Amino acid sequence: MHRLGAMAGALLALSAAQPAARSAAAESGADDASLLYLSSGEWERQPAPRKVALAADFMRIFCTDQRMSAASLADCLDRDKADGAPFERAMACVSALSAGR
Repeated sequence: MHRLGAMAGALLALSAAQPAARSAAAESGADDASLLYLSSGEWERQPAPRKVALAADFMRIFCTDQRMSAASLADCLDRDKADGAPFERAMACVSALSAGR
């Protein structure tokens, strides 16, 4: 029982530290930042080549339909000023393409 409690405590500490680590990585522009963790403001501050790299990474992981180029996805995210995180907006951009819109 003691080992189970220790493991649960370690997992809890690790999960509590993750949001701060993700935020710091995104703010610093670290290479391990992902579109999944960026806020809209953080997206806006990225240089164009970094936006395309983030879009390509998103598509590699989350898209089975590769008809949209990474540059087109980055452009869609720049044009689409709807509320929501860039990840959610990226899903909408790719979904619109898949639906033929």
